[in-house]
Amino acid sequence: MKWILFDKDGTIIYFDRSWMKIGLQLVDDFMEKYDQDIDDKSAAYAHLGVVDGEIQPGTIMASGALDEMVQAFCDIAGQDVTKWAQARSQTLVDNRVPENVLVEGIEDTLKTLQNQGYKMGIVTSDSKKGVEQFLEITQFNHFFDVIISTEANAVEKPNPEVLNPLFNQYDVAPEDVAIVGDTANDMQTGVNAQLGLKVAVLTGVGLAEEFTQADYTVETANDIVKILKK
Repeated sequence: MKWILFDKDGTIIYFDRSWMKIGLQLVDDFMEKYDQDIDDKSAAYAHLGVVDGEIQPGTIMASGALDEMVQAFCDIAGQDVTKWAQARSQTLVDNRVPENVLVEGIEDTLKTLQNQGYKMGIVTSDSKKGVEQFLEITQFNHFFDVIISTEANAVEKPNPEVLNPLFNQYDVAPEDVAIVGDTANDMQTGVNAQLGLKVAVLTGVGLAEEFTQADYTVETANDIVKILKK
């Protein structure tokens, strides 16, 4: 391996509860906006993964990509609500107040990997603004050679094109790149982009049984150091 790509939320930092707040707000706003088109709101909430006001792990709203959420909204409303859902989601993301609680030991891990000569990057579904806030708080800029964030209408994980900023800028083969993340989407990104190593971590929203595409499923991103030694 020459490169290691880290997801941010749930991998470098513990999963940011502000994302859950956004998800719940988006669902509530959708239910209100399309109230006349939804026959069974309880069933709709359950389909999206919201039970008793909480987003359940392993559901669409917990770990699905935005296009998966939008498709679910369209199915429930019985019409195309894509433009509304994308715009409302972006507004909520832009006004998010992030939480950044580092996974214990992650800074030492990043230092170790950097000293061992690995190039590193972030590939996240967060916006550029969210990533900038994260880097400002953590002062981790110097660890990462490439930052890939997700803006409105951009490709998202697991679309392999999300990694174009890496492959267009650097001369590196996919088999020399590892991805570390907390969702099945992260692992599927690794599969779709034909990356050399896929490591799932249990510090986020993903469940161990979901990580069928992972080469390794470990407790935290710190375990990547031991894996690379093998």
